[in-house]
Amino acid sequence: MVTMKKAGGRMNSKWKVVRVLCALLFVAVSAPADQARAVTADADNDGWVSLIPEGGDELTGWTNDNKSKPDHWKLIDGVIIGENPQKKGSVLWTDKSYGDYELIVEYRTPSKDYDSGVFLRGKSHQVQIGISRSLKKDLTGALYCPVDGKGGYPIQPDEKIKKAHRLGEWNTLRMVTKGKQITTYLNGVEINDYTADKYPDEGRIGLQLHAKVHMKMEFKTVKVRPIGE
Repeated sequence: MVTMKKAGGRMNSKWKVVRVLCALLFVAVSAPADQARAVTADADNDGWVSLIPEGGDELTGWTNDNKSKPDHWKLIDGVIIGENPQKKGSVLWTDKSYGDYELIVEYRTPSKDYDSGVFLRGKSHQVQIGISRSLKKDLTGALYCPVDGKGGYPIQPDEKIKKAHRLGEWNTLRMVTKGKQITTYLNGVEINDYTADKYPDEGRIGLQLHAKVHMKMEFKTVKVRPIGE
């Protein structure tokens, strides 16, 4: 009986050693993976600030300029949704103003006809999303800035837009504004590289629903990264 106890004790000791070695191996394997995830997270958030509120359904940090149509803009499951069934126009403005920055907007629409856009520093210069009411064609990514006196849309690269725009799918608009220079990209394709004339030093960012057309716009990403700060 004594011999059996000793054997059992030796077996228990061996199992303890095995468990300790397994635990150490798990830590060694897990640590690099955790470190990699941390680095990736830092890279993804390198100076970027999301303008979409996290949690809840309140559009904190934004203001709808059409007080008579508060239902135009909603936050649902982390996506900003704009819809105007009455065909009235409105703009959802950030409460904060911005100067030089890079802006990324990911949007999608199920609407066949839509006229939306992104205002960069107030209403003077807007990046078009969808079909221009005046020109009756898709000018997504093109700047609308009649204030400069060079026509409503100074640069109209129709073929580039036609090839880059993914109708009915998620699209990515990237906008860089520094000083009076504005560069826009649609799904990685440069659409406009433009030097503005009458362009304020800073202003609020706005998401637009144009009047006279019923549309539904979905914005799942709106993030900004200041330049030169």
